Amino acid sequence: MNAKKFLTPKRQDCMCKLYNNACIIYMYSLFQKIPFFVRKLQKLVIYICLILFSARCAQITPLTGGRKDMTSPKPIAYSPENASVNFNSRTISVEFDEYIALKDVANQFIITPQTKEMPEIQVAGKKLKITFSETLLPNTTYKLAFGNAITDLNEANVLQNFEYIFSTGSSIDSLKLSGRILNAIDQKPAVQVLVGLYNTNTADSVIYKDKPLYISKTDAEGNFRFNYLPGASFKIIGISDQNKNLLYDGSEEQIAFEKDYVKAGDSTSIALNLFKEIPSRSFIKKSFSPEYGKVNIIYNKPHSDIKDVVAKGMIDYKQNRLKDTLTIYYQNWFDTLQTVVSYESRKADTLQIKLINKTSFEKRLKNKEIRYVLQTNLTSMFPFYEMPVINLNVPMNSDNLLEDKITLIEKSDSTSKKLPVTILKNTGWITSFKIKADLKPEMAYALTINKNAFASDDQRSNDSVIYQFKTTAIEDHAQLKMKLFFPRKENYIIRLLNDKEQIVDERSVEFSLASTSEKLIEYKNLFPGNYFIRIVEDANKNGHFDTGDYFSKQQPEIIFVNASPIKLLAGWEIENEWIVK
Repeated sequence: MNAKKFLTPKRQDCMCKLYNNACIIYMYSLFQKIPFFVRKLQKLVIYICLILFSARCAQITPLTGGRKDMTSPKPIAYSPENASVNFNSRTISVEFDEYIALKDVANQFIITPQTKEMPEIQVAGKKLKITFSETLLPNTTYKLAFGNAITDLNEANVLQNFEYIFSTGSSIDSLKLSGRILNAIDQKPAVQVLVGLYNTNTADSVIYKDKPLYISKTDAEGNFRFNYLPGASFKIIGISDQNKNLLYDGSEEQIAFEKDYVKAGDSTSIALNLFKEIPSRSFIKKSFSPEYGKVNIIYNKPHSDIKDVVAKGMIDYKQNRLKDTLTIYYQNWFDTLQTVVSYESRKADTLQIKLINKTSFEKRLKNKEIRYVLQTNLTSMFPFYEMPVINLNVPMNSDNLLEDKITLIEKSDSTSKKLPVTILKNTGWITSFKIKADLKPEMAYALTINKNAFASDDQRSNDSVIYQFKTTAIEDHAQLKMKLFFPRKENYIIRLLNDKEQIVDERSVEFSLASTSEKLIEYKNLFPGNYFIRIVEDANKNGHFDTGDYFSKQQPEIIFVNASPIKLLAGWEIENEWIVK
C-alpha cells in the first residue's frame, strides 16, 4: 500500500525539507574532497541540483479515493419484510447499503395486479419508500417489479430486476405462466411487447378500456414470464404499447392473442404471433398535389374495391402495389380538382384538392420547371439478360413518343456501333416503357434519350440524358435450385429475399390431391450474396398474405421462415433443400 496518500500536504512538505538537508550535507562532504581548481564549477552544478530537488518536492500529490465502486446497491432491511403475508400497511420501506437514485421509473416499474392509482415512489438517502393511496384487494399476492430503475447515487450501478412481494391474504400465490412472442411477418423475436392477463369474465373490448390485471414484457428473445399467479384462467394479449398507456390503440399498434383461455401453472409455453390489424373503418388520411399533373390520395388501409374515379382534366389513374395510395393524373386544369371516388361496397368520397393556379403554371413552364422527369432501372453493372426500363413522373400519350430520339450505342475498345432497338409500350397514356435490344455479356453501352423525345400538349418535355452502363458476365451470376418439402397440400406464396429483406422473386404454388408435397423451385441469374426464403400458407387462396383480426379471433396466415442464409457465389449453381416447418 502507498503510505504517501495518508500524509497531509504539511507533513509531505516537512519530509521533503529533511530530504533536501540530507542531500546538501552529503554533497558538501563530497565537495570538500574535490581539488580547488574545479570547486567553483562544481558549486554551480550543486546549485542547479538543489533547485531541481526543491521543484520536485513542491509537487503535492493529491489524495485519491481508491478503486471505483462497481457494485450495485443491496437491500439490507425491509418494513414490512419482503414476502410478507396478511399485509395491511399503506407504506413499504426498503433500506439499502448505500445512497440510491431512481431512473426511468415510469417505464421500469410494474405492479401486478394493477392498482387503479400508481403508488407513490420516493427516495430519501439510502431508503426507498412506496406509498399506496387506495385499499388493496383482499387475499391477493402483489408483486412490485422495479426492473432497472434503482441505481446507486454516485456511479449509477444498476440493481437489476429488484422485486418486492407481499400478500394481503394468508399465503403467497406461486403459480407461473410463460411463453414467447414472434413477429408474424419475419418470425423474429418481438422485443419489449407488453403482455397482459385479463379476467375471463371481461368483454373483448377490455383491451381498449382497461389496463391488464397482470403485466409482463418480452425480453430480447421475445420471451415473457408471469410469477406469483393465483390458480385461475386468463385472457392473454400482447400489445406493442407505443404510447405507454397500457391499452390497445387499434391499428396504430400491433397485437398478439390466444383465442382460448390460458391457465396459470400450465407448464406448456405459450406461442403468440404479433401482427398489425387492418383498420375496420376506412378513411382518406390526406390528399395533395406533389406537382403539376399529379394528385395523390392516401388511405388508412388498402382498398381493392375502387369502382371508378371522376375528375375534371383527368387522363388516367392507378393504385400502388399496396393499394393504399390512389394517384390521379390530369392536365390543363388549375386551382381545384373536384374528384369523386366511388367504391363497390360503400359510399363514394368527394374531394376538393388544391392545385397550382394558371399564373404559377405559366411561370414554372417558362422557367422549365414543368417537364418529364425520367427514372430507370439501369445501374453501372446491368444484368445482360434484362431490358432497360424508363419511367415517367406523369403519363404521356404514347403517340408523342419519338422513338428516333432514343439511341443505344454498343462500345468496344476499338469500335462503336448503333444497335437497333424496339420500344415496348402500351397504347394510350403511358408512364413507363421498355427498350428491347440484343445486349451482350461484358459489354459497354450508352443509352441516349435526346431532348424532346417526349412532348405533350401542355408543352411538357424532357431534358437530354445519357445512361452509361456495362453488362454483367454470365459467370457473375449464380443459379439456385430449392427443393421444398411442405407440411400440407395447401396453396403457398414463395418469396425469395436478399440480405436487405427486399423481395427478389415471388411466385405461387399449389398442390393437387394426387401430387406429392414437395416442389423444386429454380432461380436463374441471381447476384452473389445471402438469400432467404419466406413462405406464406395462402389458406384462402387469394394470392397474398392476410393479417389477423382480434374481434373475429382470426390469426394471421402462417409464414414459414428459412432463417439460415443461402449463400450464393458467382458462377456457381447451388442446390438446397428445406423441410418447411
